[in-house]
Amino acid sequence: MEIELYASDPFTEKKDELLSRFSSDYRFQKGDEIYVHGSGGRPLKVRLIDVRVHVQEDGRLTAEMLALKL
Repeated sequence: MEIELYASDPFTEKKDELLSRFSSDYRFQKGDEIYVHGSGGRPLKVRLIDVRVHVQEDGRLTAEMLALKL
């Protein structure tokens, strides 16, 4: 599944900045904690607050995940 991970406002659950794009078969759920590794320094730790799975016309699954930076 193709996944886009976004930072989110904790009160409105609106997408903010795109943190990462990746593919995974793991079943993510609200409350999961994820470490996003970027170039250089320490990894960014986030907690999922929403997982939205979409079925595309061609049958592919895609997901948007909203997360709070910790």
